[in-house]
Amino acid sequence: MSKYAYLNNKYVNFKDAKIHIEDRGFQFSDSVYEVIKVLNSKLLDLDFHISRLKYSTKELNFNYKVNHTSLTKIFVNLVNKNKLKNGIIYLQITRGVQPREHAYKKGLKPNIIAYTTKKKFNLPDKNYRGYKAITYPDIRWGRPDIKTTSLLANILAATEASKKESYESILVKGNKITEAAHSNVWIVRGKKIITHPANNEILKGVTRTVLKNVIKSLKLQLIEKEFSIKELFKSEEVFITSSGSLVTPIIQVDKIKINNGKIGAITKSLALNLYKAII
Repeated sequence: MSKYAYLNNKYVNFKDAKIHIEDRGFQFSDSVYEVIKVLNSKLLDLDFHISRLKYSTKELNFNYKVNHTSLTKIFVNLVNKNKLKNGIIYLQITRGVQPREHAYKKGLKPNIIAYTTKKKFNLPDKNYRGYKAITYPDIRWGRPDIKTTSLLANILAATEASKKESYESILVKGNKITEAAHSNVWIVRGKKIITHPANNEILKGVTRTVLKNVIKSLKLQLIEKEFSIKELFKSEEVFITSSGSLVTPIIQVDKIKINNGKIGAITKSLALNLYKAII
């Protein structure tokens, strides 16, 4: 657990970090967030996170100007104060406090919250693991491209996966795969790497963006298109990406084993090359 948290221009004891009960993030999920990975006490992919944060706050018309320099300073201070080596920084920005009403008022002062958490990553070493996943209906709101805290559908999906001793829930819309409860989904078919295009149906993952550059540098074939649940089950390899999962192999979906339940060569290569790229 963090010893210190950041709350509205102050570093406070984690247990003392509190906001008003009429904060709109608390009452309406009227807030956005980012999760930044930290390896060997280094902030990774920060430019991409800041860029996405700008997009989210702009799409929701927040009264907040994203400042790369000041946020970086906050994150570095939290890493140092909490002596974090490997883990994540959680940042949340809410629209602010107002008497409870669905329509928001202009000019509200946002609440800015940040803290750190230790985490063990699934790195491409001798302990690299593949995991099981389940499929689950995509019942999220219509703008998952905005990284908001409106995550109840994701929570239901992730909890169902946990009940079934699986790592992730892969979301199905109609008969198409969109993404997963907390990650982007990729398949490998005929040495082609396929993932859903970055539109309003998925979150444009930071690790997804970095991995696309890695794939290009390796001169592998990447196709961004929708794919079906049938194509998922018949894939040669399946993996997911996120700041918390990096590149994590999926070796079974529901009752269907992928690549005979083994980590695929392309997945392992991408995991290794992504790790080299971000480190």
